[in-house]
Amino acid sequence: MPQSVFQSIVLFLLIAAGFGAGKLKVLGPEAVRGMSRFIVDFTLPALVLVSMQKPFSAELRDEALRMLGISFAIYLSALPLAALWARVIGSRGPESGVHEFGGTFANVAFMGFPIMGAYFGKDILFAVSIYNMPFQLLAFSVGVIMLTRGNLGVPRISLRQWINPAILSTCLGFVFFLGSVRISGPLLSGLTILGDMTTPLSMAVIGAILARMEVRGILGNIRVYLTSVYRLILHPLALWAVLSAFGLRGNSLAIPVVLAAMPVAANASILSDAYGGDSETASALVFVSTAVSLITIPLLAWTLFGL
Repeated sequence: MPQSVFQSIVLFLLIAAGFGAGKLKVLGPEAVRGMSRFIVDFTLPALVLVSMQKPFSAELRDEALRMLGISFAIYLSALPLAALWARVIGSRGPESGVHEFGGTFANVAFMGFPIMGAYFGKDILFAVSIYNMPFQLLAFSVGVIMLTRGNLGVPRISLRQWINPAILSTCLGFVFFLGSVRISGPLLSGLTILGDMTTPLSMAVIGAILARMEVRGILGNIRVYLTSVYRLILHPLALWAVLSAFGLRGNSLAIPVVLAAMPVAANASILSDAYGGDSETASALVFVSTAVSLITIPLLAWTLFGL
């Protein structure tokens, strides 16, 4: 059995546990919201910080700067492409912004980190953390503007949304790396255990979120399926072709392509609801793309990278 399929089955079982807990009301909306905040504010930053505890080397420094440059270049090109896609599929008004967001921003935090760690090992999470920095900056600024297109007034974006624990832990971890600052003793052990909780909790939260979504309202919008195909298949394949043509190999190729194959970011529905966007379409995109990704992610990883 390919490693990607094996790991995806494991993750699927964790999602199924969360789905069951959601259906049985063990994980209600408040519990899921609290777990989501716990992951984003505590376990994920701990995972990032521990993953960046590496001895300084010029090679790793150059890799980090290279990944940051690649990430910014990809997001800057993804923005107009997603806007074009939203027009091609005929979306209008607030719904158009949801499709733009879905085509641009993937679920890196809840699925990207756990899947990259499961497929490639924890050593790759250093580069993944660096690669994810533009997401933190753009999703809560440009992303909010996308989702609120058509609303009156300009959405207020707080400094808390830009400067969040995930990006702070990345910056702190990179400073520690550059200065060869090592965390040790009980603090390192505690952070490691806390970070290791990210994968099971993230999968359980995704399952619980899927459990409370209304499937009947999702199935009638063909554009939801089209953007899911764009997010899960067309975008990562196009990215793989372009990056391969530029001669990228190893982590510089695998990280952007596999992360691009993640489903629509869960922030789509959260931010749409918070800022008065089309939260129904956003939730539908999250549901459909997440469900289908359980098949497409291992298939893509096996086809392109032999995992």
